Amino acid sequence: MTLPRIIPETVLRQQIEASDPAVSAWVAANAGSGKTHVLAQRVIRLLLDGVAPEKILCITFTKAAAANMAQRVFDTLSAWTALDDAGLDRAIRAISDRAPDASLRAQARRLFATALETPGGLKVQTIHAFCTRLLHQFPFEANVAARFEVLDEAAETKLLGQVTLGVLLDAAADPNGALGRALAVALASAADQTFKEVIGEAIRKRDAVQAWIEHGGGVEGAIAGLCGAFGVKRDDTVEQIEKDILEGPILPSSEWTAVAELCKASSPRDQEQCARLTAAAASSGAERVEVYLEVFFDTKFKARPNLVTQGLAKKHPALTQRLTQEQARLLPLRERRKAVACRDRTAALITVADAVIARYRAEKDRRGLLDYDDLIERTLELLGKVEAAWVHYKLDSGIDHVLIDEAQDTSPRQWRIIRALTAEFFAGAGARAASRTIFAVGDEKQSIFSFQGAAPREFDAMRHGFVALCRAVGQELRYVPFRHSFRSGPNVLGAVDDVFARPQALRGLSADSVRTVHEALPDAAPGLVEIWETLKPDAKREIEAWDAPFDEMTETSPQARLARKIARNIARWQAQGTRAGDVLVLVRQRGPLFEAIIRALKDAEVPVAGADRLVLTEHIAVMDLMVLADALLLPDDDLALATVLKSPLFGLDDDDLFAIAWQRRGPLRAALRAKAQAQPRFAEAVDKLDRYAAWARRETPFGFYGRLLGAEGGRKRFLARLGHEADDALDEFLNLALDYERRETPSLQGFLAWLRAAKTDVKRDMEITRNEVRVMTVHGAKGLEAPVV
Repeated sequence: MTLPRIIPETVLRQQIEASDPAVSAWVAANAGSGKTHVLAQRVIRLLLDGVAPEKILCITFTKAAAANMAQRVFDTLSAWTALDDAGLDRAIRAISDRAPDASLRAQARRLFATALETPGGLKVQTIHAFCTRLLHQFPFEANVAARFEVLDEAAETKLLGQVTLGVLLDAAADPNGALGRALAVALASAADQTFKEVIGEAIRKRDAVQAWIEHGGGVEGAIAGLCGAFGVKRDDTVEQIEKDILEGPILPSSEWTAVAELCKASSPRDQEQCARLTAAAASSGAERVEVYLEVFFDTKFKARPNLVTQGLAKKHPALTQRLTQEQARLLPLRERRKAVACRDRTAALITVADAVIARYRAEKDRRGLLDYDDLIERTLELLGKVEAAWVHYKLDSGIDHVLIDEAQDTSPRQWRIIRALTAEFFAGAGARAASRTIFAVGDEKQSIFSFQGAAPREFDAMRHGFVALCRAVGQELRYVPFRHSFRSGPNVLGAVDDVFARPQALRGLSADSVRTVHEALPDAAPGLVEIWETLKPDAKREIEAWDAPFDEMTETSPQARLARKIARNIARWQAQGTRAGDVLVLVRQRGPLFEAIIRALKDAEVPVAGADRLVLTEHIAVMDLMVLADALLLPDDDLALATVLKSPLFGLDDDDLFAIAWQRRGPLRAALRAKAQAQPRFAEAVDKLDRYAAWARRETPFGFYGRLLGAEGGRKRFLARLGHEADDALDEFLNLALDYERRETPSLQGFLAWLRAAKTDVKRDMEITRNEVRVMTVHGAKGLEAPVV
C-alpha cells in the first residue's frame, strides 16, 4: 500500500497560484517539481470557469508530451464523473480556492463530455502541429498549396538526397561551369563522403546559409565578403602563393641541395633539416610546399625557434641569417595560403549548397510539400502580413488562453509566433470583455535542444517582455518558482546543488547568477549518491596488426570494464530485491559504452530493454526482411538467400546451410530445391520461398510484409528469437512501407532502395513499465524517472 505524500501547504498554495485562470503566470520549475501536473490543473480550472475548450491552446515540445498532457486532463475529468458530492468537493478544493455548490458540481461532471465533444478536441499540440493546422486553414493568405503535405524526416532525407545527386551530376557534366569548378575544388579538398556530409550539414542550416548569401547579394557577393574577412584579393590563388613560397629571393630552390649538404656534415638535428630540404628538392606540387614549410615550422605550425644548431650557426652565420629571413618571409605567405584555401573551399561549399537548396525549394513547391522549418517560416510570414489582418481577427476570436509547456526549449522564431498570437491579449480594452491569459512553464537548466534552435536564455527574456506588456495594460504576470522535487530525496538534490555551487559550473547552466536551490518534500525517502573511481586504461601491449580489433573495443578497455561493473552491480541489486525496471542507466551518447552496457547486461542475464534509439536499417529483424526481398528479386543472389535461410523466418542453421551448399554445381536456390525431397526442412523452405515470391509479384510492399509478419507468423518468430524490443522496429518498418506507397509507385525494389537511402531513426518508447533495465542517453531520458539512476 502506498501512503499519500506529505505535501507542504506552501507547495499546494504555489500550485493553486500558478494555475489560477484569472491571471497570467510564468513558472520556473525545477526538475520533478510537478510542472506538467500544474499545467493540466490550469486547463481544468479554465474549463471549470466556463472557458470553452476550443478557446484554450496548449503548446508542447513533443507529440509524446502533448499526448501525456491531454491524457492527464481527460483522466481527471473522467474520474470526476464518478465521484460523489463529497469526493468531488474535495477534488475541486484541492486545485482551487472555490467553494463548490450544486451548480459547480453539475458543471464539473459535464466537463468530460464537453471536452470530448468539442470539434477538433482539446487543442493540446506541438508548435509544428499548430502551424500545420493554421496554414491548412489559410493557405491562400499564407501562399502555400491548399492541400500541402508535411515532409517527415525520412521523406525529407530522400528528397534532399535526390536533389543533391542531381546537382552533383550536373556539376560533373559541365566541369568548366561554376558548379563544375566548385565540385573540382571540393573533391580535391576532401573525400567524396566527407564532402557529402558537409553539404548535408550546410543544408540542415540552410536558413543561416541563405541569409548569408542574400546579405551579400548572391553567391559572388558572399565570396567577396569572405575575401574581405580573410584579407585576401578575389584573384589570389593557392597556386600563385605556392609559387611565391617555393621561388623566393632569399633561398631559391636551386640552392636547397647545397644548404642540405652543409647541414648533413653537422649534428643529428642539422641532419634532420638536411633530410627535409632533400625531400623538398625531390618532391613536386603541393607536397613540395608542405615538405619545404616543415623546414621552418613544426607539426603544430609554430615557427621553429632554432633552424640550425649553434655549432653550424657559428661556422655559417650568413646561412643562419638567410634561413631566419626566409622563415619571416614564409610566415605571412603560409597564412595567406591557408586563407585562400579556406576561401576556395567555403566558396565551393556555398556554390553547391545554394544550388541544392534552390532545387530543394523548387521541388517542394512543385509537389506541394512543406518541411518543419517551412511550417514555422510560413506561419511567421502569415502572421506578419498587414493584408492578412482578418486572419489575426479569426485567431483572436478563437484563442483566449495560451499555455506553453517546456518553454525553455522554444526557439526565438517560435516565440515570435507566440508573441503574434497573444498580441491582442495586451492591447487594452477590446471588442470582447473575456479574460485572456498566457501561461508558460519551463526551466532553462533543463534546456537540452539548442541544436534544434532552442535558446534557453529566451525563457527569462520573454518573461521580462510579457511583464512589460501586462504592466502596460494594468494586468499582472505572476512569477512562481517551483523548487520542491516530488522525485528525489535531500541527498540527491544536495549533490546537484553542490556541483553547481561552483561559479564555472553555474555559468554553463543558467543566465541567472543565483545558485540552484532544490528542496525535497518532508517525507522524501533517503537517497544515496555514489561516485565510482575512474577506470584507467591498461598499459598498451604490443599487438600484431592482424590481431588488432578493427572497429570494436577490447575486453580490457575502460568502457568494457565499466560496462561489466555496472552489470555486476545491477545483478547484485536484483538478487537483493531491486526490480530491473527500477534501474535507469544514463550515458552521454550512443556509442561503444552504450552498446557495451547493453551487451554486459544481457551476458549477466539481467532483463534489459535494448537501445532507446536505433537506425531502422541496422536492426537485425529489418535487415532480415530486406535481405528476403533481395533474395526474391534476384534468385541468383546466394549470399542473400543464405542469410535469410538462417533468419527466424526460415530457421535453418549452419549445418543445414553446409548440407545444401557443399559441392553444389549451381546457384544455392537450385541446390536447395534439389535436396528438398530428402529433407522435410528443406522442402518447407522451398515451399515458403515459392509462396513468398508469388506474393512479392502481386502485392504492394506493405501488403507483402504485412502478410508475412501477420498471417504467416513472421512477427511471432522474430519476437521468439530477438525479444519484444524487435516490435518497435517491425512496427516502424510497416509504417514506412505504408508511407512509401502513399508517395511513390509501390514496388518492392523501389521500397528497398528508398529505405536504404533514408536511414530512418526509430525512437523506442521507454515509458512503458516493463521490468527491464533501461539504457538511454541523457537527452533521450528527459522527463523519465527511476528509483535507481
